Amino acid sequence: MKILPLMPNVQVYNSAQSNTLNNRMVIQPKFAQTLNHDTVSFSSSPNKISDFVAKGVSDNMERLQRISTTYLDILESVASKLKDDGVSFDRAYCELHPIKSPESYTAKVMRSGSFKVPDAIRATLYLKNPYDLSILNDKIIPEMRKRGYILANTEITLEKLLKRGYLTPPEENLTPANTYILPDLDIRLEDAMDNIHQLSPELKFSISKPQKSGYEDIQMRFIREFDKKKNPIQHELIIFFGPNYAKAKLIESEKVYENLRKFDELNLKLNEKADNPHAQKANRYIGLIQKMFTGKVSEKLFLNAKNKDLYDITEEIPIHFNETDISMFDGYFAGLKDRVASCYKEAKKAASPSGLATKQLNNDYRHDRTLLKKIQDNLHDTIEYFNYKESLKNPEV
Repeated sequence: MKILPLMPNVQVYNSAQSNTLNNRMVIQPKFAQTLNHDTVSFSSSPNKISDFVAKGVSDNMERLQRISTTYLDILESVASKLKDDGVSFDRAYCELHPIKSPESYTAKVMRSGSFKVPDAIRATLYLKNPYDLSILNDKIIPEMRKRGYILANTEITLEKLLKRGYLTPPEENLTPANTYILPDLDIRLEDAMDNIHQLSPELKFSISKPQKSGYEDIQMRFIREFDKKKNPIQHELIIFFGPNYAKAKLIESEKVYENLRKFDELNLKLNEKADNPHAQKANRYIGLIQKMFTGKVSEKLFLNAKNKDLYDITEEIPIHFNETDISMFDGYFAGLKDRVASCYKEAKKAASPSGLATKQLNNDYRHDRTLLKKIQDNLHDTIEYFNYKESLKNPEV
């Protein structure tokens, strides 16, 4: 493991992104390799693993509750001390989900394939102007350190640093798998590089970019200094603009993010080693659906909320779907369902003749068809929700 100096270089990110987009992807059934060998499906194994993980979290819940309560007390005292710097604490908001539920924890383990979930305990601070990184660097982190909480370290690969916009010196012969040890801090703010001089040297590689949804925040994970040599519990802290942003995050999560994320639950998985035009077009339809809702809902929600908290601007950008939008949405889903069906049709043609493979493919297809209908219905509800809200503000819409 090497720890080498890095240099900001936004151009590299663009190049890396271009290479990624040029790669061709294909979707194939989740158990394709198993089925080709005509062996027993492993479809029951994930359930056994998830049950095991959920039980472990449930058994530890009482201890996590005690630690979380102490953590919220600490953050409340920090916010009180830094009130004049624009820091505030909403205990009621933080107590909505202070601990990742067993179900959410298990889902993250199953998605990532890792039992290390860094946000088992989490909380939020509001900061009127998070773009002023000196408040984070000179005030918040030192106040947490005084109370016995220090930034955890994390391993980050060169590939992730490239995505953040950093480049190692060109004379270094490194691969994307090279790993660096850095403070567990991720500054996901627009144009944060403009204020990089406000950060201590060890934090200058913590700047990345806002989410595609337009969501901005600062994320970090603390550990208690006295147990740093053991297996310390990580305490996540998220910092963003204020209460309006918190409300927008809850709405966006329920109405958009959680529904779009369900595409990851399809039994048709991405595979870069093969090539299939039906799969590529299915991916394209999913991308179009995601782009529609992030553009028409998420970006506007977060921008409206930021304008209220940061600039005290109450005027909102309207969030509305017209008839053309709805027709396009239904067309995207019709195309997606057709391409998914074609993927399964081709897979069944190539399956072994014993019948086990075909049976598994039929089960997988039934699952995916049901899931796609659920996603479509939920997103239709999202459209109706925002159109109704907009009609109350502007009856002429």
